[in-house]
Amino acid sequence: MQEKDRILLVDVNSLKPIGKIVPPTDQQLPNESQRFWQGVTTSILSKEFNQATNVKQEIEERQRAKAAERKANNTQWHPRFFTAATEPPGRPQLTAEGRAALDKLHHNDWQLDPAKEYGAF
Repeated sequence: MQEKDRILLVDVNSLKPIGKIVPPTDQQLPNESQRFWQGVTTSILSKEFNQATNVKQEIEERQRAKAAERKANNTQWHPRFFTAATEPPGRPQLTAEGRAALDKLHHNDWQLDPAKEYGAF
């Protein structure tokens, strides 16, 4: 494509990123991303890349072990807040519990009930 054939659809240069609004780490559930990956993140920020790799591998091994345990028990994993991405229309949709959690978050209510089962714990 040549420069003369380009059409500007949206100019994002003037847009400013908005920071995330998340609860403090100590108020997050153990499987929330920032808390779950905190060991990896801390190691990366400390430039301890071997440690970051080790922590990441430990997490992945726990996930594999949990998946193997579910398979051995013939138990299927059901995401808590979203449907599986493989269901129509091909992207996750909020479950009823996911919608309720999102409504609470919109009212700055960060308290979520712990999950009955975690994928990697």
